[in-house]
Amino acid sequence: MASTYTHSSSSSSVNSGTWRMLAWVGVALQAIAFVAVWWLQRWGGLWTIGGFFILSLAFMLMKDRIPSLMSFLIVCAALLNAGGWAWNWFNQFVWYDEFIHTFTPFALVSALMYRLWTGGSIDDAPGSGSFVLKAALIGLGLGIAWEIVEMLFLNLTVVDTLIDLVMDTIGAALGGWFAGWAIRDQGANQTR
Repeated sequence: MASTYTHSSSSSSVNSGTWRMLAWVGVALQAIAFVAVWWLQRWGGLWTIGGFFILSLAFMLMKDRIPSLMSFLIVCAALLNAGGWAWNWFNQFVWYDEFIHTFTPFALVSALMYRLWTGGSIDDAPGSGSFVLKAALIGLGLGIAWEIVEMLFLNLTVVDTLIDLVMDTIGAALGGWFAGWAIRDQGANQTR
């Protein structure tokens, strides 16, 4: 039987018009970056910015399914990823790859765990150890999938891949904790 959820408060620190507006600004910045990269003829960057733009737009269209702060975080992750690929920030800044491999799973997995819990697919208490563990495992799985994609285009070392997977897992676990906090902040309840 499908589950639904209810909110006890429609306006909270994780679901405000301000976060939504900032997220749309981020989507607009991605569109501007897309044009700039096209103008500069950085074709590899064009595809990555375009892909992250589509991802951001898709999450923005999920208006009432995830809190606006989570949409904003996903748009920020998309901007940072696209910028890293388009302007070669991964090679310019030593720490950038680890930051991205922590922040992106944090943003994506927090939204995913929020949807899974509010949709009734996960019954664990929000923010509990089992809830955070499931988030970490989802992040590890997504990280493995991403590393396979990276192996097709980049010459990676085993050490780099392992560090990336550790950072993906840490970011996802933090995302699970954050999703639990967001669920409690909004007063969301599962109903059957």
